[in-house]
Amino acid sequence: MKQKARILLIDDEELVREELGGLLEDEGYELITGSDGEEGLKLFRAQKPDMVITDVRMPRRDGLSVAMTIRQEDPSVPVTVITGHGNESMAIDALRAGVTDFIKKPVRLDDLVAALARMEAARRPAGLELGQLPDSVEVVERAWTYRLENDLAAVPTFVDHVTRSCARGLDRVAALELGLALREMLINAIEHGNLAVTYDEKSKAMDSHGMGPLIAHRSGLHKYMARRVDVTVRRLPRRVVVQIADEGEGFDWRSLPDPNDPMNLLSSHGRGILLARMSVDSLTFNEKGNEVTLEKLY
Repeated sequence: MKQKARILLIDDEELVREELGGLLEDEGYELITGSDGEEGLKLFRAQKPDMVITDVRMPRRDGLSVAMTIRQEDPSVPVTVITGHGNESMAIDALRAGVTDFIKKPVRLDDLVAALARMEAARRPAGLELGQLPDSVEVVERAWTYRLENDLAAVPTFVDHVTRSCARGLDRVAALELGLALREMLINAIEHGNLAVTYDEKSKAMDSHGMGPLIAHRSGLHKYMARRVDVTVRRLPRRVVVQIADEGEGFDWRSLPDPNDPMNLLSSHGRGILLARMSVDSLTFNEKGNEVTLEKLY
């Protein structure tokens, strides 16, 4: 299998390191393991991994402290934290500190793969430098319009393109946060909007064979196959505005879990929207519920 990134896995339980480490190696990643927070930081500084996965509760130094230190020392290294039940407030603190994602215990393969995809997208280097304008010229607005098929595999690359070329005014952390929100809302627009997958259907699929077969089946149905997602990105002075519109029937966004209640962050229902809301300065839906507008200030 083609070698991927180097991952530092930090957990004080040997069994977890062996089992989770085995899954990471099966996915093609080079593995470095640390047995607690202090050792993990030493390995991070010495080995310079591409990505980090750390448990929260560990002796000598907790995982949130490790994650925040890593983000301060090198913001380009994405970090995912592993949390158990009852750590909803910690999960919120971790996301606000710039952590890319978190995984709930016990770790499921689908959750791990999703977290890895987010970290892979977050660690891609920036490119495409824009030319410099004279000081006397100000760009008031730039706009880009895209149309996406129902291809979930294309979402990370598209999000990477947007954050690199359309959101150049954002610093590294803000770009990562916008990218997280874009990924979650695009996946939501494809799965729940265009393909009309319900939360119950998604939960059952995740517990059995994963989302792949369900998405492939829906994408091939005549009723859904022609639907597209339209994305408009506008870069204005001191903010980036993104509109994402699907061709589904919409939904009652007022029924979403309360974003101010940390207990809802570990719930599967509406979790992606809650993550997106925490990552941008504004997230609003149209009346029908098939168009969402994200705003990120810089």
